[in-house]
Amino acid sequence: MSSATTVAVTGLRTELGSRLVARLTARPDVVVVGIDHQRPWGLDAAVRFHGLDLTHPTADADVAEVLRKEDVTVLVHLAFRREPTPDVESDHELETLGSLHVLDACTAAGVSRVVFASTTMAYGARPDNPNYLTEDHPLRGHRAAHNVQNRVEAEGLASEWARRNPDRCLTVLRHCWTLGPGSRHAMARYFARPVVPMLMGYDPLIQLIHEDDCLRAFERATLESIPGVYNLVGRGVQPLSRLIRHAGKRVLPVPAPLMHRLRYAPSFAQTGDEPDGFYDFLRYLWVADGSRGFAAFGEPDYTTKEAFTAFVSERKLREMQ
Repeated sequence: MSSATTVAVTGLRTELGSRLVARLTARPDVVVVGIDHQRPWGLDAAVRFHGLDLTHPTADADVAEVLRKEDVTVLVHLAFRREPTPDVESDHELETLGSLHVLDACTAAGVSRVVFASTTMAYGARPDNPNYLTEDHPLRGHRAAHNVQNRVEAEGLASEWARRNPDRCLTVLRHCWTLGPGSRHAMARYFARPVVPMLMGYDPLIQLIHEDDCLRAFERATLESIPGVYNLVGRGVQPLSRLIRHAGKRVLPVPAPLMHRLRYAPSFAQTGDEPDGFYDFLRYLWVADGSRGFAAFGEPDYTTKEAFTAFVSERKLREMQ
């Protein structure tokens, strides 16, 4: 980048958002504008922070005013829940309506490039999925996973925005489950159990991307114009049972009907969803084809197995301290 570029980032308190902002503020050729409901603790003083609620009815106008005032040319939209919450309506307002407000603001403010975070979970975990899902495969989501459904809807809004704004650049990055030393999400907790439950009769192939490889792709998409939709995945896949044993954990096979009964009430209390909204992704295939992403962003440094090993090694070191 030959001159300073002003980049706006939403979702500063997400794992990806906080790390991306740290990388961008370290660059002398980038000015970072942060947009979130509240200022995150420890945010770099160099970040031009604006406290905005993306679910507010006037959020589109409020965000557009900030983008014009700061002369933003690139917006990275990361304001999505790390995990589903029992407040299904609030999640929808943030992830779907919030995305609409952000996209409308970019149109009004003349932002030329948008980097939009998505997930390969949007393809849905289904028994009839092919071995490798390309970016052209329909996003079928999951009826019992409301955050996944929100992502499908939000991606539809982004695609419509790109169609109505052919002079703008939209980059959609669908990453699979991220894992690494800093991971603290539901999948990290699942693998951290001393005894890990598996649905009896199922041993799906699991695909991971190391958190650093995911961050690197988002940083490059922010700094360069790379239009299109891309799967972000690590090379290779691993059977779920092999990953569990690689972590030195015991597998607990549980019949699917029993798992559903045991987890039904806790699942609704914790996520607002039926247990299938999580466990179907540990039951059926939803492995994505990473060819297009590899060509655009280069080879990831970590394979699926190496990303998992990095996560396991960090946890073991922490337990020893």
